[in-house]
Parts: sequence; C-alpha cells; structure tokens
Amino acid sequence: MSPKTSIQNEQIRAESKLKIMEAAFKLIAKNGYDSTSVAMIAKEAGVSKGLLYNYFASKEALVEALVMSAMSEADSVIGKLMDANPKVMLKNVFQWFFIEMREHHDHWRIITELTFKIDKFDFVHNIVTQKLNEYVGLLQGLLTQMDYPNPLGEARIIAALFDGMGIQSLMVREDYPLNEMEEYLIKKYCE
Repeated sequence: MSPKTSIQNEQIRAESKLKIMEAAFKLIAKNGYDSTSVAMIAKEAGVSKGLLYNYFASKEALVEALVMSAMSEADSVIGKLMDANPKVMLKNVFQWFFIEMREHHDHWRIITELTFKIDKFDFVHNIVTQKLNEYVGLLQGLLTQMDYPNPLGEARIIAALFDGMGIQSLMVREDYPLNEMEEYLIKKYCE
C-alpha cells in the first residue's frame, strides 16, 4: 500500500475534525456544555481523546470552532439574501430568521446557552458584540433606505425582538407562535 498524499492526509484531517465538531454539537445540544466531557465527545466521534486534542487544544477551543463555523455559515446565508429592494431584503432576513428558528432549534439552543455563560467564554462576548454590530448595521442600512425614522433605534429594536423571540421559542418550543410573529414583522416592516 502506497503512502497517502498530502491531499489525502488533509482530507482525512478535515473529515476527523468535522466528525469531532458534529459529535460535540450533538452532545452539547442534548446535555449542555457543562455536562458534556471531552471523553464523551471523543467517544461519540469515534476518535481517541489524543486525536481530539490534536485538533482542539481544549473543549472551549472546540466550542469556539463550532460557534465560528455557525457564524460563518450565517454570514454566507445573509449574503444570499441580498436584494436591491430594501423591503424585499428585509423580508428575506425575517424569513431566514424564522426558518432558522424552526429548522435549527439545537443550533440556537447552544448559542443561547453559551451567550448566557458570557463571563465564562471571552470569545462569545467578542463574537456576539461583533455580529450584533454587523447585523444591526445591516438592518439600519435597510431601514435608512426605506426612510424609517430613527433607523438605528429601529434596527436595535428588531435585533432585540429576534433575541426575545429566539429565547421564548426555545422555552415554549412548538407552542410559540413563530408563524404569527413572522407574518406580523413582514407586514409591519415590508409591506
């Protein structure tokens, strides 16, 4: 058997890293951060703890990689929502948010749990602050184009509404009126 090429080795590394991240996501979503050990993650991923530590210096570093991956994915999706018409773009943002709430419940549960432990994770504070500013800036730009009075204040209100609806939907799950809230926001801001 011939030795693996550097491309094959890189692919194996990427696959192992992804398995570890998927296992961590699954376990943390189910058990919470504090109740999920590195040993549990390694076992779920089918790798040794040593290999896990080869890719991630600590459980916190692994969680940081998960959060960064989620934020990168969200940024990519936001880019696809772009539209020259600010009302259409804002409607796309609202629809995306509610799809996320419906389809990626576990993802938002992890982000919310980590956000509430902001003092434990410096990286969460930094990421949340950066992303909040970016998203509020995006909303402010759209509302400015729509001639909304006080577009910055209104953008901050929308961001706070997203946070509140996200937390409430995590707490009351399927009983939260996601469809009604989506329709309300689209009607209020986009029609």
